[in-house]
Amino acid sequence: MVSSSFRRGLRDGAVLFLAVGAFGTGFGVLAVQAGLAPWLAVLASVIVVSGAAQFTMVGLLASGAAPVLVATTGLALRHVPMSARLAQLLGARPLATRVAMAWVLVDETFGMALHAADLGEEDLVAYKGATDLVLYGGWVAGTVLGAAMGEAIDPEQWGIDVFFPLIFLGLAAALVRTRRDWIVVGTAIVAALLSTSALPEAWRITGAAAVAALVGLAGPGSRAARE
Repeated sequence: MVSSSFRRGLRDGAVLFLAVGAFGTGFGVLAVQAGLAPWLAVLASVIVVSGAAQFTMVGLLASGAAPVLVATTGLALRHVPMSARLAQLLGARPLATRVAMAWVLVDETFGMALHAADLGEEDLVAYKGATDLVLYGGWVAGTVLGAAMGEAIDPEQWGIDVFFPLIFLGLAAALVRTRRDWIVVGTAIVAALLSTSALPEAWRITGAAAVAALVGLAGPGSRAARE
């Protein structure tokens, strides 16, 4: 019998399916055009389940294995505090459960799990498992579609570079619920726009994220959120 927490997770996670699927389609297209076989692009999404790491991998393929390893390792470091916080919320669980929760550890469903915990969700494992299932399905299905399109899509003609920021906004929409959230998101958008003219390309996203994080940390209600 499906628990009420699992059903809530499916309902809340439904908004992610199309957004993440579109993101996965973009990855599939770019991965094939970067030289990966379609089946390798799909396998990467099945195993890795990380848009940031996979897009970085595609962008650095021509540079060799070492830059890919360094860049993706740096991106993965954020999972250390994320997993520590998730472990605190889940409490004592069997190893298999903790491994399953850690495998699909992505920003969107992690944020939804935090919000559900704040609301007193009775079974956080079932809730996160459901949101993870929806996101994973959209990500893999999108990658399959994009890999099948392959060379038929011209990224410059279709403006995929503009498309990605819109997808990120769609992914964030499910997590933006309070006035403080909107302030942080607005700050990130403004910082990102300003950084395009003031910072080197490699530092634009990091700079905007750092500014938004500082605003979120210092903003109203942040002390209560940390407690």
